[in-house]
Amino acid sequence: MTVFDNLDKVVDEVERDLEEKDELREIAMKTCRQIVRLSSDLIYSLHQHRSEKSIVEGFRELKSKVTEVNTLLREHHEVYYSGFVEEAMQEYVEATLLRAAISGEAMPMPQQLRVNASTYVLGLADLIGEFRRTALDDMITGKVKEASKWVGEMERLYIALSKLHFPSKVVEIRRKQDVARSLLDRTRGELAVTMASHPTKR
Repeated sequence: MTVFDNLDKVVDEVERDLEEKDELREIAMKTCRQIVRLSSDLIYSLHQHRSEKSIVEGFRELKSKVTEVNTLLREHHEVYYSGFVEEAMQEYVEATLLRAAISGEAMPMPQQLRVNASTYVLGLADLIGEFRRTALDDMITGKVKEASKWVGEMERLYIALSKLHFPSKVVEIRRKQDVARSLLDRTRGELAVTMASHPTKR
């Protein structure tokens, strides 16, 4: 008897395991693409003030897809943390938090969304771009007071994000903090110009 007497059996077992993971990965990738698309569509709908019914239905479908991925990969962490799932979940977090901000609801916590802390905070960081978009829409229509409110929300968010100091291996937050600062500074400048153009609407 040699060490390789059961080699074929070992290789067959490993192959089955890897084939299963590959199949799960393909299914998860397809579902994650749907999560990204649904999140993007919902963010657009929120900015366009679409009907609450369509938004509720959209979020119901989005949450269903998130649950599907979490269930599928519950015992396959190496697939879940390979990159594409976390990116999709960040989009989901961003869309969900934007809805809460626009409706004036309390922000859901990471555990409520079934995402980890790093995924949550990266989705939160992207929210500042959506606040900027809302502020710019209000500036264009001369709603200076409303635009000012959103710039204030951008500032609150930036200050909160600035408190997070962790190495990139824990969370890749530094670049998003820099982007947030840049967006805030630009939007402040644009608000100042708008306020000068509409002095009676402050």
